[in-house]
Amino acid sequence: MERQIVCYQIPSFEVALARLENPSLKTWPVGVAPHTPRACVQEISGEAYHDGVRAGMPVDVAMRLCPLLRLLPPDPLRVRLGHQQLQDIVTRFAPVWEPVRPGHLFLDLTGTRRLFGAAVDTAARIEQEIIARYRLAGVAGVGSNKLVSGVAARLVQPSQLCDVRAGSEETFLAPLSATLLPRLPPVHAKTITMLLDDLNLQTMGEIAEISLPHLELALGPPAGLVHDWARGIDASPVLPTVQHHRLDVSIAVNPDEVHDDRLLGVLYGLLERLCRELRRQQRLCQRLMLTLLHTDRVEVSKTQTFNPDTYWEGEMYPYLKELFFRCFKRRVRIHRLSLTAEGLGLPDVQLSLFDMEMPQQAQRDRTRRLSLALDRVRDRFGEQVVCRGAYKA
Repeated sequence: MERQIVCYQIPSFEVALARLENPSLKTWPVGVAPHTPRACVQEISGEAYHDGVRAGMPVDVAMRLCPLLRLLPPDPLRVRLGHQQLQDIVTRFAPVWEPVRPGHLFLDLTGTRRLFGAAVDTAARIEQEIIARYRLAGVAGVGSNKLVSGVAARLVQPSQLCDVRAGSEETFLAPLSATLLPRLPPVHAKTITMLLDDLNLQTMGEIAEISLPHLELALGPPAGLVHDWARGIDASPVLPTVQHHRLDVSIAVNPDEVHDDRLLGVLYGLLERLCRELRRQQRLCQRLMLTLLHTDRVEVSKTQTFNPDTYWEGEMYPYLKELFFRCFKRRVRIHRLSLTAEGLGLPDVQLSLFDMEMPQQAQRDRTRRLSLALDRVRDRFGEQVVCRGAYKA
């Protein structure tokens, strides 16, 4: 069966997420760099690239080239949650996908034509759904292998798609620069790059025209791999990572906050969102992780285990409140709160041994019925239509 591989990526992923949170950044060149001595720029926007800034460049050099550059500190939590949202959409279309780095995925759509249509149509649907739901514009390349689809994705602008039909891989790659070849193992990469430059082999077509025996004389053992790549041959599979059942929710505190009562109110609303989604998926939470991101970008995480597992906020909140005070030891404002439910399992319904209702059981049942009623109201009228006065105040 002919392989159908899609490379989907959002260029400058962390910058794109930051611009969603702060739209005023859309008109400025933006870079991501830690606030440390001799720091280097980790990621840049297209505007910064046009001004000569490059990823890996020292911050002081970048600022000289682009005085208007807005530097943002890395936000691993925001990136992790954003990448998870992309995977939540991709999992509906692709039986197998490989996360390369945040915002960059390979999808294997082989054998899905009867379900979703041609791979190029499925890639377009994924692009449009991510734009509609998260306002993130990405690029997609479609080909018969990871090499071709990856190169195709690098040649188009956001919201565009490049489809390379089977059998045309070598023709497609021929005029392209040899610098677009995949990364070789570090032990060979620098040497191979220098040798190709010395031999004046500037394009993939020029490499493909040389016979393999001659190329081996010049490049040694890696010649076979380079020759195959130049002709559009790549047998590497799409390798999924081991999936751990977990569910994340997060909220940016705006403005940043330091008061316990207000933060606990926001945290309870976040817990309601998490438990509502757990009930929707019919999953019980075994462990709950709370992550606090301070204004100075210091991140603190703690976990709490439940026995028995649960998806009721009334049962989880007392433990979450204790977890909050274990995390919040520094009197520095909080910028973001995140909850992660881990060790998710299916509910195990067990009948009561005695046909009698203790006062605690009656109270617990009333609280659960209230939670279910709130779920139905929010499903019908929206997330913000009703909230508890204790944390709204």
